[in-house]
Amino acid sequence: MISNKVLAQWGLSGPRAKLGNGLINDTFCVDNRYVLQRINKQVFTDPKRIVTNFKKIYDHVFDIVPQLVPTVGGDDCFENSDGEVWRCFVYYPSRNFQSLPDEMVYAAGQAFGLFLFRLRDCAVQLEPTIPNFHEFQYYLNELERVWSDHEKKIDRSLLEQCREIVNHRPLTIQRQIIHGDCKVNNLLFDVTSNKVVRIVDTDTLMWGYPVWDFGDLVRSVAMDYENDKQLTKRLTSVSAGFFEQFPIAKSEAEYYANAPIHMSMMLGVRFLTDHILGNQYFKVKRVGENLDRAKEQFKLAERFSSIQKKLHDTILAFSEGHS
Repeated sequence: MISNKVLAQWGLSGPRAKLGNGLINDTFCVDNRYVLQRINKQVFTDPKRIVTNFKKIYDHVFDIVPQLVPTVGGDDCFENSDGEVWRCFVYYPSRNFQSLPDEMVYAAGQAFGLFLFRLRDCAVQLEPTIPNFHEFQYYLNELERVWSDHEKKIDRSLLEQCREIVNHRPLTIQRQIIHGDCKVNNLLFDVTSNKVVRIVDTDTLMWGYPVWDFGDLVRSVAMDYENDKQLTKRLTSVSAGFFEQFPIAKSEAEYYANAPIHMSMMLGVRFLTDHILGNQYFKVKRVGENLDRAKEQFKLAERFSSIQKKLHDTILAFSEGHS
């Protein structure tokens, strides 16, 4: 929980409650007005970089991300004697979803598309918060390093599938600052409408490719939907919202259609590696949870492969006016 010493840094003493189901940080609502968050120093070895990066891009996205609240002493965050770093945001009454209702998928695409569009010409220097984050080859090398022959629960041939993805035609899309974790549960929705109030969890802000954010968004929108017709409808809706705000050239459609496969396989590799290493990165509530998460992502990647052409045609339709 939160110590009184931490609360005192922001002059707080009200009731507090755990927020969300994040796999990395610990987040609390205090007095129904503020959000206090302890940054996981095992994952983010220099937590203060997260706050520094956020402040650098804040003016570009100030109305679509949470407002950072300084301590009573004027600092951006607080580090206690144990080296734990805490930060505080304004609390926004809202709704948050692990699995997004159909009627909110379009708005989710709009929100993340707008976020990327706002940062398209932002040229500030950012500090890496997680070394090699989103570098598929790095994660693949780590998996190969720790893989044990007794790990029979997942076919080793998946490594070959991953190599094919890593060696796919190089991206020619312009790099820019991206969110780095475009999942639907990082969106706060208005209490009574489908409007997105704020985009949260900007811990992995980085220079990268916008296709990574799109792929992650599509991946999270598709989770838990077995019906192909319903899935296709959701992917069309999220694509419509995304590309309405973030226009692309027709020549880039292929990259965006490949992105959900890429991101699902990469996350699966990360889950599997963490399972083998004893769950050092992602929180688990039971033995084997990260292994099950890995299997789920690999299965999802197969589904994306089966509808890749359909997704490509959908994206192409939304990009036709932007050649």
